[in-house]
Amino acid sequence: MSLRFWHWLFAALVALVVLGLGGWFLLLRPVPQPATNDAAQLFNHGSIGNEGAQGLPYWIWRVLPVVFADHLPNRAQGYAALGVYWEPGAPVPVGFAVKRVGAIDRVSPNCAFCHQGTYRLRPEEPAHLATAGAGTRVDPQAYIRFLTAAGTDPRFTSDRLMAAITAIYDMPFWERLTYRYLLIPVTGKLLKQRAADFAWMDGRPDWGPGRIDPFNPVKFDNLGLSDDGTIGNSDMMPLWALATTDPTPLRRAALHWDGLLTDLHETVVAGAIGDGMTYQSYPGARAALDEMEAFVRVETPPPSPFSPLLRSGDPFFVDPAGVARGAEIYQAECAECHEPGGGRFRTPIPVAELGTDRHRIDMWTEAARDRYAHYAPDYDWGFEYFQKFDGYVANELTGLWLRGPYLHNGSVPTLKALLDAPADRPSVFWRGSDLIDPLGGGFVSRPDIDPQRPLFRYDTAEPGNGNGGHLFGTELSAPDKAALLAFLKTL
Repeated sequence: MSLRFWHWLFAALVALVVLGLGGWFLLLRPVPQPATNDAAQLFNHGSIGNEGAQGLPYWIWRVLPVVFADHLPNRAQGYAALGVYWEPGAPVPVGFAVKRVGAIDRVSPNCAFCHQGTYRLRPEEPAHLATAGAGTRVDPQAYIRFLTAAGTDPRFTSDRLMAAITAIYDMPFWERLTYRYLLIPVTGKLLKQRAADFAWMDGRPDWGPGRIDPFNPVKFDNLGLSDDGTIGNSDMMPLWALATTDPTPLRRAALHWDGLLTDLHETVVAGAIGDGMTYQSYPGARAALDEMEAFVRVETPPPSPFSPLLRSGDPFFVDPAGVARGAEIYQAECAECHEPGGGRFRTPIPVAELGTDRHRIDMWTEAARDRYAHYAPDYDWGFEYFQKFDGYVANELTGLWLRGPYLHNGSVPTLKALLDAPADRPSVFWRGSDLIDPLGGGFVSRPDIDPQRPLFRYDTAEPGNGNGGHLFGTELSAPDKAALLAFLKTL
């Protein structure tokens, strides 16, 4: 072979290396998020390593609600239609992380997407954020359906999206080329695939705001199990004061509604995997996940507005004698299950004893437990604490005033209704308000009381939505129920 051939071959190899390095630098190079000492900021916006699976290029994500507003719930404006809290001046709402990969910013949901509470004490006031609270208004299913509807819409084209992007951002030439010819076409294909991946949702009752089917997506996608028709719809739990779940020499505290894990660290890591983290991205996300875990061990909710110290005409006044009597009843009737140190605290109570809807329990199967416990595609995660129980966990009542609706599936709108016999509880009510109900405790559950919020009609006759069971306190006398309610409102 001639010397010229070797020169050309060498030049071609150099060009390939340069192109490869350029592509890696532009699209794949990991870039750490800016450091912060604000633990709440990290929890609300820190990356959990799921940019590859769940992330969208920032400017595509930014203009989707503009181009496809008709696919948002109630045709509302912007991502606020999903019930997320958007802090003034922030580039994304709470529950979303912006992380640069290569030279491209990507947006993906993080832990706070589900675990962000908001509340209003009066209809006219703005919402207040309760960091790490239950996402009472957040609608993860609506977000999934919005993205997949946009991705399968014929209007999802480079011309249309670039017109929307350049209307608000003077994009550099190199970035225009990257978005137009690479990022937009690839994102469209990924969203079409996501529509196919989540088609199983259409045959089940809607989740509605504040709820999620957290592990069926993991079963069908990560674990490779077939669709078994189960329904896992359940309320998104607050992550407050979880130091109470630290193991003791005598027992391990159960986590999740059905106790499927008994270790907080494994719960955090498994949750990130379920949201798209991989073993390749885990090293870069590990420090943030550890800080988030430390944060939820100590974070506490805002203090309850219900108080015996208020004037008697205040809607949040509770009678001092009633609160004192209610505390006595609580210690006698509730503390064994719901107080740290109680004999049944953070243990699964058999569903045969509770009598509550069992769909969430049946969703988590022995096969799912075994498959996740040995989940190690290309990496040994070392999981040790996956469990399968036939009951629901008796957890702490920290921030009870912000945990409504009540029971694991959010099937009882108020604390007052929870103390009623199941036959007397509302069979239909409306979810999605963050306006506190001063009479019943929890959130208001009628659209005429909170017309500012588009609410979701919750029907307890739907599979997985049953409001039966949890008879504790239902046989108390009317005065004792009123006293217990007064005390519970203050928690």
